[in-house]
Amino acid sequence: MFGSESWEDDDHISGESVSPEKKSIDEVDFVDKEVRPTLKFIVAFLVGGFVFLLPVQWEGQTTIPLDVMMTLIQDWSMTAVNLFAFGIIAGGGILTTISELHYRDVITVSDRTEKLLQLDYWQTSIAFWVLRVVAIFIAAGMLLEVGPGWMLAEPVTNTAWGALVVTVALVIPLGAIFVNLLAELGGLQFVGTLAQPLMRPAFNLPGRSALDGAASWLGSFSIGYYLTRNVFDRGGYNKREVFVICTCFATANLGTVGAVAAVLDILHLFPVIVLLYVIATVVVAAILVRIPPLSTIPQEYIAEPDPEPQFTGTVGDYLRFAFNEGVRTAKEGDSIVRSAVIGFVDGVKLAGMIVGTVLAVATLVLVIEEQSAFFEYIAMPFVPLMTILGIPDPELAAIGIILGGAEYFIGAAYVVEASLLTKVFVVVVTSGQAIFIAASAPMMVDMFDDVPMRFRDLLLLLVMRTALLVPVAAVLVHGAAALGLL
Repeated sequence: MFGSESWEDDDHISGESVSPEKKSIDEVDFVDKEVRPTLKFIVAFLVGGFVFLLPVQWEGQTTIPLDVMMTLIQDWSMTAVNLFAFGIIAGGGILTTISELHYRDVITVSDRTEKLLQLDYWQTSIAFWVLRVVAIFIAAGMLLEVGPGWMLAEPVTNTAWGALVVTVALVIPLGAIFVNLLAELGGLQFVGTLAQPLMRPAFNLPGRSALDGAASWLGSFSIGYYLTRNVFDRGGYNKREVFVICTCFATANLGTVGAVAAVLDILHLFPVIVLLYVIATVVVAAILVRIPPLSTIPQEYIAEPDPEPQFTGTVGDYLRFAFNEGVRTAKEGDSIVRSAVIGFVDGVKLAGMIVGTVLAVATLVLVIEEQSAFFEYIAMPFVPLMTILGIPDPELAAIGIILGGAEYFIGAAYVVEASLLTKVFVVVVTSGQAIFIAASAPMMVDMFDDVPMRFRDLLLLLVMRTALLVPVAAVLVHGAAALGLL
């Protein structure tokens, strides 16, 4: 199951013989600092960084500008947002159907139409084809309030449509605008160079992957996936790096953690929660990258390999080199406006590919949780472990963590009646699980079908992450309590 041969693909390019270029500051070919590309890099970097990374106060909560933009759009017209989300789902299902029928020789589409609709982009497996089509009917039923009671139950529709579909349908196209500015105009290269001293030794990842993690933590895991996919398609990541980034760093975003903290009435502890969550995520990632299945995935590329140069030098040298690489990329890239437009178009396409899948799978998981005690039965064996670790309300904690693997918000919010320490513990664990069956897992499988990301591997990694997070989080919350932080 863990053998690297199970991941290999003869059509892909092996990374075995690909060695990153090593250079010092004396070997750097510095570009001429022309005003236009320099300004283009600086403006694109500041705008992208502002949208994803700058904490702002909005309606009494700490969040980021991207979240504020989404809130303003929803406040402007929720009807328009719902129609846009439905259009995304319907478009994805229809285009997938045309693509599958065409490539299965059921119908014939002209070369011009095939190219215009980019039908090769919409090709997928039968399972995801079915999910995308079924999602059209689920979406229509939820919007029109027509359908069986189990599907229209408030907990199901509020989470599947209100929390997941609306968020993903907005965040991907909107966020893709600014992701593309960073990726096309030098921001990725700048951050990647500066992060090399940490990412390489700790996680065996390129420095540029730090931006993917930051985009996930401060924006959304879907934005992190988009950025990872963008770099993967350019030959900047191999399969192993993609899998590590998506399963170890695309955890719950800080905005969602803040929302859960507000629901649990522990928002006043938000800085402490974030600190514990980041520490737990880093510790678990450093362990998982060194053991199967992550350690067995081959270093294959799907495009001409473009590994990040390994640079050596002082802090000042790193800053000079990073700035040079950013300006170089901006000089070769499109204008800011064109890059933004391309990003939006790519984001709409990506949303069309995955939002329907998210809706269909999320609805199934939520209905099971609502209509049965399935997750409660699964959690029972873990109650004694919670007791041994000194977690109050051990049954609530165990069920919350199990539910967290299905859908983060449901799991974290389940402990609303628990003690303070249990609330913080569950939030830290569920925030760091990264692989949520209702959303991120199907999104990964669909978006990275050429890695390939298989459900069995994601399920195994979810179990492994949770098994590591539980004791790590327990130590952290008890330590924080001992220091008087909780």
